[in-house]
Parts: sequence; structure tokens; C-alpha cells
Amino acid sequence: MKIWCCLCFTDDDEEEEQRPENSNSNKMKEGISAIEHESEGNIGNVSGDVAMQLGRRNASTSNNTGILPFEIMPQAILDDVYSTMSGENTNDDASVPSARRHASRRGPVIRGTRRFDGESSGGSCSAGSKALAVEDSQHKRAKVYSASTGHYVTTGSSDAGASSSLAGGDYNVSQGSSVPGTGEIFCNYFTWNSGGDGNPFDASGGNDGGDDNGTPKTEDLEIRMDLTDDLLHMVFSFLDYVDLCRAAIVCRQWRAASAHEDFWRCLNFENRKISVEQFEDVCQRYPNATEVNIYGAPAIHLLVMKAVSLLRNLEALTLGRGQLGDAFFHALADCSMLKSLNVNDATLGNGVQEIPINHDQLRRLEITKCRVMRVSIRCPQLEHLSLKRSNMAQAVLNCPLLHLLDIASCHKLSDAAIRLAATSCPQLESLDMSNCSCVSDESLREIALSCANLRILNSSYCPNISLESVRLPMLTVLQLHSCEGITSASMAAISHSYMLEVLELDNCNLLTSVSLELPRLQNIRLVHCRKFADLNLRAMMLSSIMVSNCAALHRINITSNSLQKLSLQKQENLTSLALQCQCLQEVDLTDCESLTNSVCEVFSDGGGCPMLKSLVLDNCEGLTVVRFCSTSLVSLSLVGCRAITALELKCPILEKVCLDGCDHIESASFVPVALQSLNLGICPKLSTLGIEALHMVVLELKGCGVLSDAYINCPLLTSLDASFCRCVASLFF
Repeated sequence: MKIWCCLCFTDDDEEEEQRPENSNSNKMKEGISAIEHESEGNIGNVSGDVAMQLGRRNASTSNNTGILPFEIMPQAILDDVYSTMSGENTNDDASVPSARRHASRRGPVIRGTRRFDGESSGGSCSAGSKALAVEDSQHKRAKVYSASTGHYVTTGSSDAGASSSLAGGDYNVSQGSSVPGTGEIFCNYFTWNSGGDGNPFDASGGNDGGDDNGTPKTEDLEIRMDLTDDLLHMVFSFLDYVDLCRAAIVCRQWRAASAHEDFWRCLNFENRKISVEQFEDVCQRYPNATEVNIYGAPAIHLLVMKAVSLLRNLEALTLGRGQLGDAFFHALADCSMLKSLNVNDATLGNGVQEIPINHDQLRRLEITKCRVMRVSIRCPQLEHLSLKRSNMAQAVLNCPLLHLLDIASCHKLSDAAIRLAATSCPQLESLDMSNCSCVSDESLREIALSCANLRILNSSYCPNISLESVRLPMLTVLQLHSCEGITSASMAAISHSYMLEVLELDNCNLLTSVSLELPRLQNIRLVHCRKFADLNLRAMMLSSIMVSNCAALHRINITSNSLQKLSLQKQENLTSLALQCQCLQEVDLTDCESLTNSVCEVFSDGGGCPMLKSLVLDNCEGLTVVRFCSTSLVSLSLVGCRAITALELKCPILEKVCLDGCDHIESASFVPVALQSLNLGICPKLSTLGIEALHMVVLELKGCGVLSDAYINCPLLTSLDASFCRCVASLFF
């Protein structure tokens, strides 16, 4: 990569400028002034050897423009340039020409190029570096124009002068400069790289040397900052295609690095307008590409035929939004390395004929949202097949190793067609037939017999399924959303799935009760089950339970050794709760209005939750007397429980209590607790109070006007406000 320096010196001493010994310096300044008047409009057409191009102008041109050609520059100035770039004579003031001595006295001043009306800032970044350089390595800066970002950057030497670094400069490109857009760069990149060594942004055609007339080589006059190919390769590996194309127009080295085939293994033209000629050129340039994505590109049939014929190492192909003819599916056999084919939102053939897909190495096939009448698939190595949302009426499968079959939302598939497709795959492990309204229990029974390894079944939105007399012993995931045929009798069939880990029964409106004992069950969902009233679950590995919007639910009995968090919010009719959960730590029963005082026994010692730390009973208006005796409870919230009249807490590690809205409490006992502060001023009817808190510091009793008996044992208490407690009969500390 080539970096040009554009350095300017200022001199406020007019008298010294007029001296004869500064004539060389004046001539150099004339050259710089002319360079500053150059228009930036030429920057896109000037090569890396732009200074040499300018140097070849004849004398008349230089007289008209004010540019001093290298061929007619005084030898003193040339010697000055060479010596400055090479670092010679930096300590010998006697040998330094007057122009450099004069600049040394003043100190180097780095300026941005002056901008005039109608001009841009990049016109002088090339030729100026040929005329001047600064001997002081601590102040030397090279100004470089970046075509990809449209900014100038400067390179600076360290104190040792051994290395250079890039830093953003305060140089902006004027509005007149033109940088190609993203789409133009991306589409034209391959055209640039397809012919010769010339760079469209390099007028010299890639020639760094001198011409036949003996013009000196540019390397003798330029400052270089080379990046190794290995370093560029590593940096470019983090770029996407658009950024790679932008990097390619910086210089020849970057263009060569960005064109490395390692970066173009996957040719992604999704939703891009690329012509057949451009795509063919790409395929010919990168014949070892392994992935192609032309989804949304125009003329996908012609493009994919080019890909199949030119890319013999193709392993993954993605296409869609168009029409694919029969020729493509017949040509698939020639793509011997193909492992994955994804066709989305396309018309196969003419839409009414049978489409054959035969391939010996294909492992993954997705034909989603496609229009076709009939599909015949013979792929002996196929493991993953998705026909989701396609309107085919029949699918004939010959895939003995198929593990996953997705036919969700294939509304035109009949019950017999689904049964035939699934039973022809004896190694099937995952089956998604959601939204296939024709599926019946008879088909499920045959599938269960033919596919003994079936582990995942999604039969959501299948109204004819009840699972009666269906046995799936190896099943681990069962999804039955919105299945109107699922009732309490279906639980007998589900209970035979001893390996079941996930059970989802959302929107099963006829389900009234669930009684299951599944040793491996980990997750269960019961949401919007309108008639669901009773849950009896014994699952030692249960770790997650979601019960929501089940208005009729009134009884819950759960036994688990893994459940740590239980949330049963807004179960307004819940009256009975029994828990045997040894690891349960958090319980949220907000808005369970029908809970009675018996719930306190569940969360006290011996109630089945020995590790409970947090309990939320907000707005449980059915609670009147709350008594907790727990050695594990740390946080208790009773916000909005307006019916509570008596509160008794024997929780030695209890640190937080929320009683907002509990304005009917008449007696309260906190013996013992670990509270540090307590506000009972919100309980105006409080008459009897007992507190034993060894860590309490602040106690607020302001507003407890009827408090008549109080026992307070708080040795660390520093603040007590008992204002307006006029009826206090006794206080014990």
C-alpha cells in the first residue's frame, strides 16, 4: 500500500523569504500552491503513480499550471527530497539546503490543503509529497485519502521513528467528490477483478516502475507503509462482502487480498439484482465456492443452472421467489457434492406436475411455501426434510435415514398421505404435523408402530387428535396446542410416555384435569385452558411450570425435587395448594383472591418447602390471619391484603416485609426476625405489638393512635418515632 505525504511549511518572516538563498524554498512553495489548486475531481482517475504522471507534463504545461515537473526541478531541491526521505544529513546543518534549514528553524507545521470555491480537499495529496518532506521524524505526518470512508487519515512516526500508525485527521472530502454506492461497488467488483491487472482506479495500469525514457521509479520518492498479506488476510476475514468490495478499491494489494477465494466460499446474492453474465463471471472466478444464496435474485432458474454447471464443489444452495423448471431438478444429480438445498416461496415446474428430487448425497432438504402438486423424493442419505407451508397434495418419500420431517401447515395433505409419508421413514425421530387438520388417531397409532424412535411430536392445531390408545414410549417432547380433542382421558395415553420431558397443552378447551406421574418431566405449560380445574403432578425432575389464565383452576398438588420457582399469578379461584418441593425458593401467588389461611401451613416449616426464601401474596384478599413459622424465609410481601387482622411471624432470618395496604391489622408479632427497619405507621388500627429484632435500627410507629400494648426488644435501635401514640400503656426495651 502506498501512502503519500502532503506537508506544508509556513514562514511569517517576509524578509527571509526574499533572500536569494531561499530561492529553492520559494520554488518549492510555488509547486505546493499549484498543487493546492488542483481539483479533487481527478482523484478517482489518478493512479498510485499520480506524482509521476504529473511529473511527465511538459514545460509549457508547468508554466500554465504552476506545477514544477520533476524533470526540470533544480538538483538542489531533488537532493533535498532524496535526503529527507532517506534520513541523511539530519544532524549536519551545513549540508542542509537553505529551504530545509529555514523550515527547521521555524519547526514543521502540518496543514490541511487549502480549499477554494468549486474545489475539493484531495487534489494535492499526491504531487505535494514529491516536493517536500520533513526531516524531523517526531513531527512527520503522511496524509492519506481513504476511498472507502471518504476521509483523510494521517500516519505518524513514534519517537524512535521505527513504526507508523494511522489516526483520523480533520480532513473532509468536499461534496464534489464521488464515492461509489454500496450496490454499485458490490456488483462491479467482480467485473473489475475479471480482466487484467489494471485497477479501474489506477490510471497507470498497475505499473510502478519508470517508463522507457528513464523516468525514475516511484519507489525512490514515496513513503511506504506495507501490510503483509497474512495480516491483511486475517483482517479481511472479519469483513462482509460489501466491505470486501470497498476494500478492493483502495489499492492493488488490498484488491488482491480481498479477492482471495477463502473469502468467497459462500456467494451470497440474496435480494440483490445481479445479471446472469455477472453471476457467471463470479462462478468462473471462484469455481471452488461451496455455498450459493440467490434467494430473491432475478431469473433464479437461469442463475441456479449456471451455479449447478460451474460450481462442482457446491455443498449448500439457497434460492426462491421465482419459478424453477424441471431442468433444474434433473440437473441436481450432476451436483455430486451438494449436501443442503433450500427452496423457499417458489413455483416448482408448472405447479401441477410431479417434481422428482433424486440425489445420493443430499442431507438436508427444505421446500417451504412452494407451489407444487406432487413431490417424489428419493435421497438415501437425507436426514432433514421440511415441506412446511407448501400446498402439495401428496409427498412420496424414499428416505430410509430421515430423522426429521416437517409437514406443518400442509393443508392439502390428506390423512392417508401423511400416514404414508411418515411410516416410510423408520428412523424418524422428530415429526411436526401442526396445522394438518386431517390427521387422525389412526395415523398416529401407525406412525407410533413404524417409528419406534420417535422423540419429538408436534400435533398442535389438529382437532381430530385425542391420543386414545396411542402409545409413544420414547417420546420426549409433546406439543398439543389448541387440540380440541384432548381431554382428561388423554392423560392415560400420555402417562405411558415415561421419557417425556416437555409437555405443552395450551388452549385445550375441553381439558378439565391433569393427573400425571412422569419421572423425567421438566417443563409443562397450561395456558388458556378454560375448563381446567385440577392439577395433580408428580415429577421429580420438574424445573419449570407455566399455569396462566385458567379461570376454573381451584386445586394444585405438585411434587418435585428440582422446581425452584413457582408463579401462579391471577388464579382467582385457586383455593387449595399442596407442595412437596424440596428445592423451591421463590413463590408468586399475586392476585390469587380465593386463597385461605391454610396456605400459611404450606410455606411454614414442615409444609413441604424447606428452602423457601421469597413469598409474594399480594392482593390475596381471602387471607385474614397470617402466621408463618419458617427458618428459611427472607422476604415476605403482603401488599394489598386488606382483610388481614392478625399477623404473626416467627422467621429468624426474615429481612424484608411489605405491608402496604394492610390497614386493618390489629395485632402484630415479629418475634424473632432479622429486620433492620419497620414501618407500622400504615396500620392505624394496630393495638398490640411485639418485636424482637436484634438488628433493627429504625422503627416507625407514627400514626398508630390506638396502640395500647407494645413489647420491643431491639438493642441496636437508634430511631423510634411514636408520635401521636397517646394511648401507649407500656413499652419494654
